[in-house]
Amino acid sequence: MPSVSVRRSKRLTPLPALGPLYLVLVVICGVLVVEALAAGRYAEPRLIPLLIIFGAAYAGTRQGIYLVGDQLVLRLGLGSSVIALNRVREFTLRAEPGKAGRRLLWVELLDGTQVPTSVGVSRNLFSPVVRMPFEKLVALVEQLDTHRRQAS
Repeated sequence: MPSVSVRRSKRLTPLPALGPLYLVLVVICGVLVVEALAAGRYAEPRLIPLLIIFGAAYAGTRQGIYLVGDQLVLRLGLGSSVIALNRVREFTLRAEPGKAGRRLLWVELLDGTQVPTSVGVSRNLFSPVVRMPFEKLVALVEQLDTHRRQAS
């Protein structure tokens, strides 16, 4: 998988609904960890839980869809998937099976593989998806489709 860290990326989706909370957790945990390490308290029992919370909160802020050149980067948690736009057949909005009121953005590749994203419409504030109004999600699909046509 090609590295995408050296090129500039453009975030196409907003922060998750809990994004501000994630940012606050990153700052608080970061300050507490730095303070403990600066004081030389390397064996303090709260360091490991703070680092775990810091990592989870940081991963939550990165969640979304990014455009890097002619590649699409789907970030969810600490992982990411890189998809070349010239391998994409279409972008679709589908209801998530078993989840009433939740629609997700899916990427269908030329080989028939269907990849769900973490972006969608959900009524639940604590939903793990990056929530967007339906109209903005449709605009995002149109924007992604434009980039896909330019990459082909």
